[in-house]
Amino acid sequence: MSSSVATRGVSERLRKFVGEAPYERQPIFDFVAGAAAATTPGARVLDVGAGSAPYRELFQHAEYTTADWAESVHVDGESPDITAAADALPVDDRSFEVVLNTQVLEHVPEPASVLSELYRVLVEGGRLYLTAPLVWELHELPHDYYRYTASGLGHLLGQAGFTEIEIRPRNDCFSTIAQLLLNARWAMGRQADGLDERREEASALLEQLADQVARLGPLDARWELPLGFTASALRPGRPQSD
Repeated sequence: MSSSVATRGVSERLRKFVGEAPYERQPIFDFVAGAAAATTPGARVLDVGAGSAPYRELFQHAEYTTADWAESVHVDGESPDITAAADALPVDDRSFEVVLNTQVLEHVPEPASVLSELYRVLVEGGRLYLTAPLVWELHELPHDYYRYTASGLGHLLGQAGFTEIEIRPRNDCFSTIAQLLLNARWAMGRQADGLDERREEASALLEQLADQVARLGPLDARWELPLGFTASALRPGRPQSD
């Protein structure tokens, strides 16, 4: 597959994680890596909805804390530092300089409440880094509630009190189609109806098609059909001195 994972200098675990859904996770990785590079050494970072914390290693220079709820399907053998719902974090106001929230907002029934909570735990001058989907199949049912446009995210962030909101599409339309072709390999499922051999043939074909479609990426001049968006936003106010 031509979608090589550009994750030099990171662990095999993180490369494997990105490579499982390359057109989706590569731009998310790039965004989080940029957020980590912008994070001051020693800063307090809270990763809300961290799951198995695939991006932990990017924040080795910071004080990195994970949070996830008790029903998370992504926690793999290691419990989060904080077990709680994203809209009811048991931490003091203004506890973190950075909050990370990747691919979580579609799974919460009250996203405005979650964003208000993320605002609460940030210090003045603290920054939120967030990603959310526009296009994806149903997943983690029954806890799959929303998909987001840039306008919708901007509205929710502004209502929560954030400023300096910057929202960008993550990828071109052809990468979106390529990733969905790959997703169809498992989304179609398997069952004892005598068609599984054809499904395996279809899976191989879908992978070939995805590779061909993704190569058209440079032709997309508008980026109006991304898999989702990245957003960074500031809690206004002057950073407090220690």
